[in-house]
Parts: sequence; C-alpha cells; structure tokens
Amino acid sequence: MSQQTYLKVPFVWEGSKPLIEVPSRLEFKPAKTLSHEVLVSAVAQVMESSIDASDQKQVMERGSRQVAEQFLAESKDGFSYQNEWWQIGVTSDNKAVGFVFPVIYQGCAKDGLEEATIYYIGVLPEYRGQGFATDLLLKGTRVLQDVGVWKVLCDTDVNNIPMISTFKRVGYQQYSEPWQRPL
Repeated sequence: MSQQTYLKVPFVWEGSKPLIEVPSRLEFKPAKTLSHEVLVSAVAQVMESSIDASDQKQVMERGSRQVAEQFLAESKDGFSYQNEWWQIGVTSDNKAVGFVFPVIYQGCAKDGLEEATIYYIGVLPEYRGQGFATDLLLKGTRVLQDVGVWKVLCDTDVNNIPMISTFKRVGYQQYSEPWQRPL
C-alpha cells in the first residue's frame, strides 16, 4: 500500500533584515501563563478547523484533543526553545485569539546563529479573517530575531491560501516548488 502524501509550500525568512515591528493591537503573553488544559484546548480548536491535510487526517483518526496533546508533547523532538518564546495573542479584553510557537532546530547553528522554524501557529476560528495570523507570525519571527537566528524555515499546506498570504505579507520568501510530505 503506497503512503498518502500532500503538498507543502516552503518559505524562508533570512535573519539579516532589520528588526521586525510587531503591531500593538494584540497583547502577547507567554503560553506558559495559560493552564495546560487551556493551551491544549486552543491548539485542539485550531487543529480541528485547520486547512492543513495532515491536521485534518490526524483529527479525523484520533480526535483533536489527543492530537493536540501529542503534538505539544513532541515539541522538544529535534527542537529547542525557552517556554517564554511560545506566545499567545490576546485582545484588550484578555480574550485569546491565537498562538505562535517558535523553536530552534537542534544542531543547525551557523556562525553562532541558530536556524529556526515556527513549530505551529494558529488563530482560533472565531477570530479568523481579521489579520491576526500576520500579528502572530510577526511576533514569532521577532522572538526568533531576538534569540539570534540566521534563517527561519517554514511551510504550509498548498491549500492554505490564507497562511501562504501571511508568510508573504511578513516578508518570507517561497524558496522552492511545493514538496510532498507524508500524511
């Protein structure tokens, strides 16, 4: 039986650019300020309504809560990060709109600078279509800039047009044709 695949669009951000300015319409708080239950619930909500084919398949097979729990538990596999890097964006009335989880690839430093990725980014369904993904990606990229990275590599499902647009808006460049990833 052949393995199912889907297409991901790869993006890169080069760290030599000026410091990212993060808009002030959201307040950012470390994800660690949320209870584990609230964080899992937020990730599960994003995953169960995701455009990403891999998220859809996993949620359909195992349920959003179990997928979110495992996803968060595996966040240190091949990556490193400080807990305060993972950010939650909240409105002025303290309602969470989404999250961004920047991480460093282990063993990929170059000339004293790290290589990184956005492990996961998501806007809660009720806040989509308002540009909050841009704010979140800007914040996650700025966190990585402050850490000292030479490159941020990311990808998204070829059908996730809103995220593709967000990467481009923030200054990420598509660096190759879409590639196949296992489902």
